[in-house]
Amino acid sequence: MSKRQQLPPQIRKVEVKDRASGKTVVRYQVTVDAGISPETGKRKQTRKRFTTEKDARDYLSTTQAAVAAGTYVARSKRTVRQVIDEWLASKHNLKPSTVLGHKSKLSAVKDELGEVEVQKLTKGHLDDLVKRLRAGEVEGRSAWSPRSVNYMLSILTSALESECKQGNVVRNVAALVERVDESGRAEMKTLTEDEMFRILDHECRDRHLWTLALYGLRRGEIAGLKWSSVDLSAGTVTVEENRVVVERQVLTGTPKSRKSRRILPMPTEVVDVLKAARKRQLEDRLAAGSQYGSGEYVASNQLGEPLHPDAITSRWEKLLRDLGIPAVRLHDARHSCATLMHLRGVPIAVIAAWLGHASAAFTMATYAHSQDDALKAAASSFGRVVTTRDTETGVT
Repeated sequence: MSKRQQLPPQIRKVEVKDRASGKTVVRYQVTVDAGISPETGKRKQTRKRFTTEKDARDYLSTTQAAVAAGTYVARSKRTVRQVIDEWLASKHNLKPSTVLGHKSKLSAVKDELGEVEVQKLTKGHLDDLVKRLRAGEVEGRSAWSPRSVNYMLSILTSALESECKQGNVVRNVAALVERVDESGRAEMKTLTEDEMFRILDHECRDRHLWTLALYGLRRGEIAGLKWSSVDLSAGTVTVEENRVVVERQVLTGTPKSRKSRRILPMPTEVVDVLKAARKRQLEDRLAAGSQYGSGEYVASNQLGEPLHPDAITSRWEKLLRDLGIPAVRLHDARHSCATLMHLRGVPIAVIAAWLGHASAAFTMATYAHSQDDALKAAASSFGRVVTTRDTETGVT
């Protein structure tokens, strides 16, 4: 008969009272050195009891191997709420509007799963949350779109990835959740060339705003454009400020990305429209007197106060109704500009720079819908008789 092995120093027998029977029983208590705590700088130890010596030895062996490999995760009661709050607090370089957007989407996770210990968070928890968000079954929230769900999953994945790197969780369960198919999203609608020029030629108080939109500026860029960024003599518009609505708050900051900061040379007709708007606002100042605001924004009301971005959208919708043009989003005016430039032969790289896109590849993917018409135009060049109309690009 083999001699019984002596217990290693990390395992010792202890006598405890069994809760069910009330009798004294023997347990095997394992104490393992789990490395140094990054928070305190002190040695960490993990302690656990087992009913059998074999289970205790197996646990000791597995744990020591994980500690040596740097993959051991100590038991923690940190909650999902704590993890999200700490991750958001660590995002020092994000724009306030981006942080607010992150907080808004992650608030659903905190409300529903905030008290769950992050080490006990499962894929099932998140699958169930996604299902209920999509169905509008989460109290106080309307049904979420695929895009909103995927946005939430993306930033939650980033937060849990940080936990993995810090050694606080074994795996990133958010990365395991299947993303919702966004292929059913409505395609962007673009204005026809005739509709674009009807808007550009329409005399109204906000004509300069629609001109800027049809020449490729985002709503936030229009709302954030100051007269100090408009050089009427040189005919340029410098995009350097953004006013956006996040969670019903108007936030002013830098443009969407580094490439969004740009100086755009404007055609003479655009400069003329801006000059007329500037003159009208100066007349408003004289009429309002001391009640007039700063008047520093290009998009201002008659009292010199900056227009709320949502007010710009409302005015756009009224304009289309007045002109009898089918409803399209204000942002689609920007898409219309890019599509027209594309169909007229302007290189994608130039369109990307004009629109302030991060890359030409994104621009190509966004405006792929205009490829069909562009290819048809190119096909005509193979005919035996090539007319001036076939080859004219009309680039301005």
